[in-house]
Amino acid sequence: MKFCWQNNNVDLIQFDAESAKNYSLFAMAGSFIGLLLVLKFAKSIVSKLLLLIVFAAIGVLAFTQRDAVNACIATAKDQAEAGTPLNTSCTFFGQEVSLSSITQNP
Repeated sequence: MKFCWQNNNVDLIQFDAESAKNYSLFAMAGSFIGLLLVLKFAKSIVSKLLLLIVFAAIGVLAFTQRDAVNACIATAKDQAEAGTPLNTSCTFFGQEVSLSSITQNP
């Protein structure tokens, strides 16, 4: 992950493929830990349910984003192996994922 400025648009965070997958794992683990903390320390049922829904949604969203990044990387690798130009762009939570680690075969 690196911070950068692009043209006049601010692109605060730029991910490469591996860091995007790692951050999604951290988000899933964090949501699981959050779920356990909510179950342990939240007193009211309403608070428990609302927080459980929030942390479960974060975990599911992180899982689906990781799955989408993996599928996009597989597509880019297939294009690179076929020798066609890389016209695949991947996003992770709305941020562009750099595919510079995928090299084309001549």
